[in-house]
Amino acid sequence: MTDTNDTEVTTAQAFEAVRHELSLLHNAVANLTAARERIPDHTAALEGIDRSLGNVRARLAAIEQTPAISLTPAEMAKQINLAAQTVRTEDRRMLDNARAALDKSAGQIDGVVKRGQTADQQIKRQIWSAAVGVLAGIIVCAVLPGAIARSLPASWHVPEWMAARTMNIDQRAAGERMIATARRSERL
Repeated sequence: MTDTNDTEVTTAQAFEAVRHELSLLHNAVANLTAARERIPDHTAALEGIDRSLGNVRARLAAIEQTPAISLTPAEMAKQINLAAQTVRTEDRRMLDNARAALDKSAGQIDGVVKRGQTADQQIKRQIWSAAVGVLAGIIVCAVLPGAIARSLPASWHVPEWMAARTMNIDQRAAGERMIATARRSERL
């Protein structure tokens, strides 16, 4: 009998242990459900994080596709040198154009200055020409009438007429005066 009692106790204890385990399992499942219901919903936050990660991925992809990232330092140095040479060539062309424009402007200024100097020289030449012309006219007016008067026939009495006109008196008084003056100079 003791064998059956021990088996019964052991079976009863086993059932009790299973019942206790099932009770614990039941409580655990009930608590898990309750705990699950108390867990906040992070779906919106996770969607925001996913969107942010998508933007970061897109930016990284754009950065990875830029030529600067795909170039080696040697290739980048080559491209920088090529760009610098292009810019220097353009600068040289612009400097040459500016130099040509400056030379053209300087030439125009020189032309204006030379024209001004030429105009000044021309005015000086005109003044000298006028002075020489006046002097030549005075000489011609002084010499030519006498030469013409002497070349005319003596019967016209041009020298006597000129002498009277020069003294601003009539011919008779001029003649008398000239005779009187001639006698005085012979006495001296």
